[in-house]
Amino acid sequence: MFKKLAEKNKVRNSLTIMAQYLNTCFMISTVDDEYLVSIEKGNVTNVEEGPFVMPSYIFKLTASKDEWLKFLQSTPQPGSHDIIAMLRRKVLKFEGDLHPLMSHLLYFKLLLASLRPTESNNEN
Repeated sequence: MFKKLAEKNKVRNSLTIMAQYLNTCFMISTVDDEYLVSIEKGNVTNVEEGPFVMPSYIFKLTASKDEWLKFLQSTPQPGSHDIIAMLRRKVLKFEGDLHPLMSHLLYFKLLLASLRPTESNNEN
């Protein structure tokens, strides 16, 4: 589900400038599955799918698989369109050191939204 974050595309390449000083490792959890995402200089360098025994990460985003699927729709419903909206609905949980997430919040919002299907993705 989140492995595609490591693939290069036009949107993710343009985000690199936004977070050129960001180096972090975070986890995305669907409760059943976990993905460890490494970012260096604003580029997603690796996405590793769990299970993990003792993963090392800075912060973690946890929501059910159904909620992540709602978020990843091409046009999500209100309340599922944004990670902060999901947090307010209490279907997404933030854990860990939130400084990298909050200081680069727009970057993370756009990075995760880049996984949504678009018309140009459907044509290929």
